[in-house]
Amino acid sequence: MIISGWGRNKSINCKIIYPQNINEIITIFKRNENLKNCISSINKIINKKKIKINIIITDNSNNDIVLKIKKKLINISKYKIIFLKEKKRGAVYARNKFLKKIKNINPDYICFFDDDCTIDKYWIKNTFKIIDTKKADVVTGPQLYIGSLKRKIYNYSQIFEKKYWNSKTQIVNWAASNNVILDYKIIKKNKLFFDHNLNKFGVGEDQLFFLNISKIGYKIFWNKDIKVYEKIHKHRQNYRWLIERSYRLGVLGHYIDIKQSGFLMGLILNYIKSAYYLLKFITSIFQFKKNYLEMIINYFIRFYGRLIGPIIFKKIDFYKK
Repeated sequence: MIISGWGRNKSINCKIIYPQNINEIITIFKRNENLKNCISSINKIINKKKIKINIIITDNSNNDIVLKIKKKLINISKYKIIFLKEKKRGAVYARNKFLKKIKNINPDYICFFDDDCTIDKYWIKNTFKIIDTKKADVVTGPQLYIGSLKRKIYNYSQIFEKKYWNSKTQIVNWAASNNVILDYKIIKKNKLFFDHNLNKFGVGEDQLFFLNISKIGYKIFWNKDIKVYEKIHKHRQNYRWLIERSYRLGVLGHYIDIKQSGFLMGLILNYIKSAYYLLKFITSIFQFKKNYLEMIINYFIRFYGRLIGPIIFKKIDFYKK
C-alpha cells in the first residue's frame, strides 16, 4: 500500500493520524486464485476515512498469469490496481521493481503482502493506532494459518513457527514482508532495496531488509491485532520441503550475520549459532518424544547449513534446480 495525506479518526480513545493514499505491493507467482481472494479481502478492510488505496501487483511468473485475469481483478477491486511485470524470477527482483516504480509516486507509506494471504478487516484502524501511539516507523503483526494443516509439521518443525509475546505490542528488530507497513521516507532517505544476493534462496531477503532498517535506528513494532491469514499449501507440508527450507535458512544465515556485524564478527556469530543448533539437535535426541522427528531434522539441517554456508554460498542457486 502507498499512503499519503492526513485525516483523523475520533472513534477510538486516542487521536489517530490517517494518510489519504495507500499503495499495496502484492507479489504473485502462479497463484491467481489466491490473488483474487487477497483482493477481495482488501475490499473488506474498514476504510471509514475513505483513504485512497492503490494496489500494485508485480507478476513474477513466466507465463503472464496476471494478464489472463487482469480484467477480472479490475472488476472485483474497489481500488485502483497498477500492474507490473518482472521477468527476472524471484521475490527480490519483484519487490525492487515495485520500489523503483513508486519513486514517481512518492507515497507516505508502503505495505507488503503476499498473494496467498487475506487481510483482516480492521487492519487499517489497528495499524495506524500503533503508528500514532508508539511513533512507529514500521508496523508488523502475525500471519495466522487457516485451513487443513498437518499438525506434526506445524508444531515441531519450527519452520511455520510464529512469534508471540506476552505483551500485545512488542518492539522487534525485523519484520517479514507478508504483513508489514513502513514509512516511505525510510526508503527514500536511505535508498534501500532488497539484497539481490539473497534472491537465489527464495527466503531471508525481507529479514535482512528490515534488519538494516532497524540498524539505522528506526523503530519496528509487532502487534497481535495487525493480522493477515494464510493457507499453507500442501506442497509445503512434507519432509522434502521442510528439509530444503531449513537448509536454505542455514546456508544464508552467515551472510545476514556478516552484513549486520562485519565479516569477522559475522563468521564468529555464524559458527556460534551453528554450535547452538548442534547442541539443540543432540539434546532433542536424548529428550525424544512423540512427533519430535521434525524438530530434530530442523536442528540438524540448520546446523549443517550454517556450517558449510560460508563455503557454498556463492555456488548454490535454488532457482536453477
